[in-house]
Amino acid sequence: MIDFHTHTIFSDGELLPSELVRRAEEKGYRFIALTDHVDRSNFDFVIPRLLRCAAELNTVTSVRVLVGAEITHVPPPLIPSLVEDIRRTGAQLVVAHGETLVEPVAKGTNRAAIEAGVDNLAHPGPIEPDDVKLA
Repeated sequence: MIDFHTHTIFSDGELLPSELVRRAEEKGYRFIALTDHVDRSNFDFVIPRLLRCAAELNTVTSVRVLVGAEITHVPPPLIPSLVEDIRRTGAQLVVAHGETLVEPVAKGTNRAAIEAGVDNLAHPGPIEPDDVKLA
């Protein structure tokens, strides 16, 4: 099993990264990505800490731990530069919180995230056919 979209106490998750990984290991996961919610205010705080934790955990657990980030509620014009900066900080994957029906995500987020090269468009809700083709 794999899970490339998880959250820890660094955003809206309930567990420390090490506990989340331990639980994944107990369930037989092979890979897990720590992808806490970020924007311009916190990506450079969250990602380095997750990278340090993942590096240690990868030496002692059977689960391969990857570090990513989920861009959340970022105005579409700001998404491309944030994706670049997140990758430059060392994140191995970037998830974008899409235009869901239950949260006020800005229109155009799906397209901006796809064009910026995110790895996963999470919670996309209704998605335009042209965006599907582009993805």
